[in-house]
Amino acid sequence: MPFTTKEIVKKHILDYHLGSENVENEKIQLRGADWIQLQKKMILTGSEKVKGKEQIDPTREDIDFGTADTQNLSHSELIQDTMVAASDSSLGIIYIENVDYRIDYDDGCIVRIASGSIPQGAAITVWYLYYRIYEKGVDYDIDYQRGRVKRRSGGAIESGQWVYADYTAEYGSLDDDAIVNAISEADSRILDFIDSVHHDSNDKLLVSAETYLAVSIICRIRAMESISPSRGKTESSDAQSWSALSDMYKKEAYNILAKYTGPGNKLNSPSKA
Repeated sequence: MPFTTKEIVKKHILDYHLGSENVENEKIQLRGADWIQLQKKMILTGSEKVKGKEQIDPTREDIDFGTADTQNLSHSELIQDTMVAASDSSLGIIYIENVDYRIDYDDGCIVRIASGSIPQGAAITVWYLYYRIYEKGVDYDIDYQRGRVKRRSGGAIESGQWVYADYTAEYGSLDDDAIVNAISEADSRILDFIDSVHHDSNDKLLVSAETYLAVSIICRIRAMESISPSRGKTESSDAQSWSALSDMYKKEAYNILAKYTGPGNKLNSPSKA
């Protein structure tokens, strides 16, 4: 029986944010009651937003910079590149994003840029579109582990509708089976490395060592994913980072395991995972 568990390895990965990836505006089409696969698996529970473009006419607001250069809008989750800002409702002067003002599309706020054309303390008019945020358990269901979404009949999402998903994926595409396989591989290596008198030990250090070695194997898998031919050149640095992390965890694991070898064992450097 392995020294560590799937839960311990997952907790370590989550606690140290290994491989977390934020995904925004992934476009998916929800048909009937079919499960639709997202690009990533192992979604962090509660991290998702499923949203849709339902607005036809833009929202108009009058913004007064008289009290502060940062003003909150009435809505958050604005649709990218839909903001129009002008000196008045007649579009007397049209202002330029990132020159005259800056937008936080997620939180829904506008910031006057001091070096731009909007006078200090001025009042302006803006128009924009925003996403409708759908409700889990009412409009859609989500399988966090498998990374898939389906619409709910009777909810606000129409069958065949395109929606956008934001979420946080933990440790890439690895699922529970991959973690269990990593633990199994780590356990086999450890049993071959340490003295047999320790094979049934409950020593917490052996739990730590096997956890580190399993994480090392997982990092090695992520490094191999990063150099897939389907990925771009920018992924090469990711592969190097994952490889370095894998080596670090392996070294720490074998530093611990050195205490559990037999007196006649020669401690050679472990081969690269």
